[in-house]
Amino acid sequence: MQRLTVCLISLAMTLGGLAAHVAGDAKAEQLLAQARAALGGDSNFASVQGLTATGTYQREVGDRQLNGEVTIDFQLPDKMLRTESMRPMGDATIEMLQGINGDQILRNSRTIGGGPNMMVRIAPPGGADGEAQALRNQRADMARFALALLLTSSTAMPLEYADGGEAVADDGKADVVDARGPGGFAARLFLDQKTHRPLMLAYRGAAPRMMMRTQRGDGPPPGAAMPPEELPPPQIVDIQLFLDDYKNVDGVLLPHRLSRSVDGKPNEEMTFKTIRINPPFKADAFSAK
Repeated sequence: MQRLTVCLISLAMTLGGLAAHVAGDAKAEQLLAQARAALGGDSNFASVQGLTATGTYQREVGDRQLNGEVTIDFQLPDKMLRTESMRPMGDATIEMLQGINGDQILRNSRTIGGGPNMMVRIAPPGGADGEAQALRNQRADMARFALALLLTSSTAMPLEYADGGEAVADDGKADVVDARGPGGFAARLFLDQKTHRPLMLAYRGAAPRMMMRTQRGDGPPPGAAMPPEELPPPQIVDIQLFLDDYKNVDGVLLPHRLSRSVDGKPNEEMTFKTIRINPPFKADAFSAK
C-alpha cells in the first residue's frame, strides 16, 4: 500500500472531498478515531507522552549522499530533539543537534576526532526575523511528528481538523484529514482506507538547507550561525513524509521507516531500529549540549 502514496501526490482531490471540507470536522475526528483504534486504541495512545526513536538515515545533499545514525527524542507538550552523527570522511565524526524546548531553539554541531576544520550545518532561516521563524519551524516540525506518529496535537501547538475528502489511485484509496494550527500551520494526513494507517503527511514548507564547508582555526565556534550573506534564500516547496513498516511497540503500532520527498524528489529516509515509549529522560535531555 505504500506505493499508493506516490501516486496520491500527483492526483487532485475529488469534488466530493472538496465539498466535504466545508463541514467535515465531525468526519475528520471520526477518521482519526478510526486510525487510533486500528493502531492500538485510544487508551494506549493516550498513555504515550514521549518516545525515543533510534536508527539510521540517508539524505541527499546536492550531489552528495550522507548517511549516519539518528535519534529523535520527543516529549509532549513542547520538547523535541533530533541528534545526528555521520562520518563524511576519515575518522571525523560530525554530530548535529536541532530541536525545541518550550520557547528555546536547540541547535548545535560539533566535530569529534577530525579537528576543527570541517563542519556540516543546517542553515537557519534568513531575514530580520530569522530566529522567530526558526522557532516557528521547530514547533511545526514537532506538530507534524506528533500528528503523523501519534495522531494527536499538543497544547503547545493545538490543531483543528477537517475532512479533506478522498484521494484515489489505481491501486487503492485514502481518506484525507486537513490539519491547521497557529502560525499558518497546515498539513494533510492521508489514511489508508483499508488499514486506516497513516500513509503520508503532505505540507508546504522551506526546503531543507544543509551546507558543508571547512573552517579556519580562528573561525566561529561550532554552534554559531552562518553569516546571512552565505545563506541561499529559502525556497517554499511541496514536502511529503511517507510512513511505512509499522511495528507493535507496547501495544501501539508505530512506523519504523519515514521517507521524505521534496518537490517529488527523494530527499531523506530514516529507518528506526528501536522505538521506546515513555522513556525516563534525563533532566538535560532536551538541550543543545
